[in-house]
Amino acid sequence: MACVELPKIPEIPSIQLLGGAELKGFLDFSLGPPNDCRITFNLLLQLAPLLASMTCLFKILNVIMKLEEFVTAAKPPFTKLPDTIPGVLGAIADLKGCIPPLQIPQLVIMIKGILQLVINFLSCFLGQLEGLIEFQARIDLKAAEGNPVLLDELICAQRNAKNSMDNLMLSLQPLDPIFKTVTMVGGIAGITLELPDMSSFSTGKDQLQVIADLKRAVDDLKKVINNLPS
Repeated sequence: MACVELPKIPEIPSIQLLGGAELKGFLDFSLGPPNDCRITFNLLLQLAPLLASMTCLFKILNVIMKLEEFVTAAKPPFTKLPDTIPGVLGAIADLKGCIPPLQIPQLVIMIKGILQLVINFLSCFLGQLEGLIEFQARIDLKAAEGNPVLLDELICAQRNAKNSMDNLMLSLQPLDPIFKTVTMVGGIAGITLELPDMSSFSTGKDQLQVIADLKRAVDDLKKVINNLPS
């Protein structure tokens, strides 16, 4: 049977968010080789809950805009000032539900949940990575000497393994904006978080070193969770 080459993902689709953050689609290797349609659908699945979670942010922006209108109107002869007051008060009233009392414990619980999810993801990632390395190690081109058909299939399998490895490494990219957001939320809760720099993991690095670094990152994340207040 001829070897069918796996496509290499040219680019992960993303959406630019407020503040410069970026939402990226995840490469879900549990469903088989990723493709553009699957990654796009994954990004759409992330988008709906994200927009819901940004409701309070939009309300804050609305308050800022209403305050700007109020300040702009607070100039002689002040004729427009009374008209802006209901808008400011209404926007602030909408915002009250976003700032309930005793919010800090809930923020800590959220941070723990997100970091545990990342640990689970990295554990799955490590399993996939170790499986690919084992597969690469079993490809023996010398076994195809004198058999050009088998040689072509083994070379194809070798390229597929490399493309799969490169695609797998791309799936780490969406973790960076998640870590930045978690660090910001930790700051709001008065907690300083030291999280791994996932941008350092890229294609072309020594595979065994990547595995060692990722295992160290998982251990560091577990320590962060253990050190968070209960």
